[in-house]
Amino acid sequence: MASTSALFSPAELTFAQVPLTHSAAAAHPDDEVPLRLDGRTPLQYRDLVLETGVSQAQGALGSAKVSIEDAAGAGGGGTTEVYAGVRGEIETMSEAAPSVKADLPIHLASLLASLFSPASLPPTLLSHLVVLPGSKAWTLYLDILILSSSGGNVSDLSIIAARSALAATRLPLTRSIGFDEAGAQSAGDGAGMTVDEGFSGLVKGGKAGVRAVDFELIDGGEQGVRLPGWEDLPVGITLNLINQLPHLDATVLEESATSSQLVASFLPSGAVCGITQLGEGEIEYARVLPLISEASKYALELMKGLNAKLKAA
Repeated sequence: MASTSALFSPAELTFAQVPLTHSAAAAHPDDEVPLRLDGRTPLQYRDLVLETGVSQAQGALGSAKVSIEDAAGAGGGGTTEVYAGVRGEIETMSEAAPSVKADLPIHLASLLASLFSPASLPPTLLSHLVVLPGSKAWTLYLDILILSSSGGNVSDLSIIAARSALAATRLPLTRSIGFDEAGAQSAGDGAGMTVDEGFSGLVKGGKAGVRAVDFELIDGGEQGVRLPGWEDLPVGITLNLINQLPHLDATVLEESATSSQLVASFLPSGAVCGITQLGEGEIEYARVLPLISEASKYALELMKGLNAKLKAA
């Protein structure tokens, strides 16, 4: 992008642009298409290294680390490495809402806050955050740390790290505490309960005259229960544009040669849940829908790969 283009000479920027624009303009199918400096085609991703459960700092309920290498040394070489952690607190429902606590550029913090807003999160996951209906619920705080950005593509890796940390999050088990009409305390059956099962019998037609007024953590339940619906968490992907032509997973050099970026986010159904344009270049109106359609295909492939990796998290 423009902020880093001063790191490279015009010759280096032009050299990086050639394979990212030539393939779509090839005059004949038999023409030899030049590859990127690391041997990739324009729409090919590098190998990602994803780990979960990497930290329990500040009582993290879920964490992830994702990294990617600039193996060919393009743009001086280097690695992009991003950590994400999820913390949780039980608060009153009037104050509770998913939020992002991120030491990030403003545009990236805004992107993550929008991507993982209640409107984009799976309903089954949101319902599982409720501890006492109408009273108490978990509020999740997402912390992002960009340890290194010299490999490029910080936006996608931050999204992947955040999504993976949320997918690996486990909430401690709780059970409700109620009082009958005589004022005697009554606790829900905590055996094998998840977060909302502990109070369901008390507020959904359970014991007559018993109401849930408080909750407690279940002994031995610190390991917690994984959030249902984590497979349906949204995912985002960045299309880097040169002459209106897209390429994925840009290195620092390629980002410097890019005129603009389109970050598109999707639900598992393929529905768009967010679009952000970065950079100083313009995107032709007629190109927007085809670009979003192309981004959807690769985003859903990325989601499928992440879910397979995170299944055993």
